[in-house]
Formats: sequence, structure tokens, C-alpha cells
Amino acid sequence: MAGEIGHRFVSPIALGFLLNLAIEASRLFIPLLTKDLGGTDFDVGLVGAASGLAYFAAAFVFGRLSDLFGRLRFVRLGLAASALAFLGQLLARDVVSLLFVRTLVGFALGITTGALLVFAYENRGGIGKFSSSGAMGWIAGSLAAAFFKEYHLLFFLSFLAAAVAFLISLRLEEFKPVQVATTPRYLPVIWRNRAVYWPFFLRHVGASAVWIIFPLFLQELGADKFWIGLVGTANYAGQVVLMVLAERFAGPGLFRFGLFLSGSVFLLYTLLGHFYQVFPVQLLLSGAWSALYIGALVLLLRSGEERGTAAGILVANINLCAALGPFLGGLLADWWGYHAPMYAAAILSFAGLIWAPRRAVQAS
Repeated sequence: MAGEIGHRFVSPIALGFLLNLAIEASRLFIPLLTKDLGGTDFDVGLVGAASGLAYFAAAFVFGRLSDLFGRLRFVRLGLAASALAFLGQLLARDVVSLLFVRTLVGFALGITTGALLVFAYENRGGIGKFSSSGAMGWIAGSLAAAFFKEYHLLFFLSFLAAAVAFLISLRLEEFKPVQVATTPRYLPVIWRNRAVYWPFFLRHVGASAVWIIFPLFLQELGADKFWIGLVGTANYAGQVVLMVLAERFAGPGLFRFGLFLSGSVFLLYTLLGHFYQVFPVQLLLSGAWSALYIGALVLLLRSGEERGTAAGILVANINLCAALGPFLGGLLADWWGYHAPMYAAAILSFAGLIWAPRRAVQAS
């Protein structure tokens, strides 16, 4: 029995690693590619916004569907679609075609992400190790970006990683029967968890405004593509350890700490004078995200039985931010420079503390 459970959990970990490798290998240099194709800072934000909006819509819908019809069919569908969408990035020849294909990538990822999160949780009851495997995938994607550098190589690597993940998913079996009401219950789930969703949204819309211009900010501080890739690796390396540790302290206090530390990190970015100085700040960032993300997931997944819906709404929340944040970041950077999105992100993170929960969310 122990071996069977272990086998069931190893596979979701492998999927999390491969999917996040694929995401990061493609994502990191998209702002630079947009500029190389003749885009402006505003276009950088627009491409990110289109992808995030498609991700939001798909995650919102398919998270609920995974409660009704099972997790695995949407894990597989999303992985297959993601592989094709990543491969389609090779066809981008201008800003318009890049915007279109990144929209397809976002939608495909939205199909699978929430279902995969809940599938991993229900296979073992924990989310820290699965999230840690995702951080390891981000590390691998960042290192690939740092060493390969060429866009077409990275896009093909993303295709291969997603395709392998899809093949692995074909060996899995549904672990837990899904029994929820068939009528839509988005509003009750959102209302029950509003103290998690709203502060998370405020923090992450600010963060997304920063991330869309961050490679350009690092480039301004003297970093080339190699160093931009390594900066991401420093953040994810911390998460590999901290995601597992964070689950032991999961609760409202951990979630609130993630908000406070996030705001502090965004302010620290504005004090940097050279890209080398960003590395210790990235370790603080890894702690901030680990506390916020694991804190939010545990509060949500323990708050009721509609886990697919709750996780899907969180993923939708993240990617609504990924739609709005890049637009905000591109606009602020275009008007006032790269520090402006960082100040905005800090203010929004600290504001989230006003509404953040002080006790566990109660199941309905």
C-alpha cells in the first residue's frame, strides 16, 4: 500500500516539475523577445496581459469542471494543449503573432493547473512537496534560459517538457471520486474564502506589474541573458526548501507574513544599483512567495470539499493578476520608469494585510 501511494505521488511531482520547467523556459525572455520584434514597453505589458487573461478564463471554468468530472481528464487535456501551444511559439514573427500564441499558451495552462494542484493534494494530502517540485522546474527552466539563450531552443524545450508530462499522465489513475453539487457554486466559494482571495489578488497584481518589466530592469542594471536567468534561479532555489517547510506552519499567520515580506521585497528592489545586489533580495522573495502561496493553498483546500473550484479560482486569481499586472506595469514603466511598478506593488501588498484572515477559513 505504501509503495502504491508513493507511486501515485511521485507522478504528480514529475508533472509539476516538467510543466513548470516548460512554463519558465518560455516565459523568462518573452519581454525581451517582444522588444526584439519591435514592441514598446506597453506592448510588453499587452502580451503578458493577453496570456494572463486567457489563463484566468480557462482556470476559472476548468477548475469547477474538474470537481464535476474528475481531475485527470483536464490534467491530460491541458498538458497536450500546452505542448502544442509552446511549439506554436516558434511561429511568432511579430508582436501580433506573439500576442496570439501566448494567449493560446495561457488558455492551455489554465486547463491543467488547478486540476493538477488538487490531484496532487488528494493523492497525499499535502501540497508543500508538490509546490517544491514546481520550484525545481522553475530552476531548470531558468538555467535553460541562462545557458541556451536562443528563443527557438527554449520554445522547443518547453514543448518537449510538456509532451513528456502528458505521456506520464496517461499512466495515472483518478485517486479520489469527486462528489459535489452539479449546480455552479462560484459565489459561495469566493465569499467563503474572500479574506484569502482579495489580499492575494492585491499582492499579486502588483507583483505581476513588476515581473513583466523585471528582465528589462535587470538589463538596465547591467545583466545579460545569462545573469537574468540566474536571478530567477536564486528565487526558485529558495522555494525548493521553503515550500516544504512552509506547510508545517501553514495558517493565517503564514499568509499574512507572506504579504508583509512581499511588500518589503518590492521596496528593496528600488534601492538596487547593480544586478549583483538582487541575489540576496531574491532569497527574501522566495520566502515571501512560499509563505503566501502555501498559506493560501492550505487555507483554501481545508475550507471545504469543492477543492477543484477553490483551487481553480486561486489559479484564476493569479492569472487575472497576470493579465492586469503586465498592463499596469507596462503603463507605469512607460510613464515613470521601472521603479514605479515596484512602489505600486509594495503599496498593494501592505494594503492586503487590512483584509487578510486572522483565523482559519470555516467550511460551509
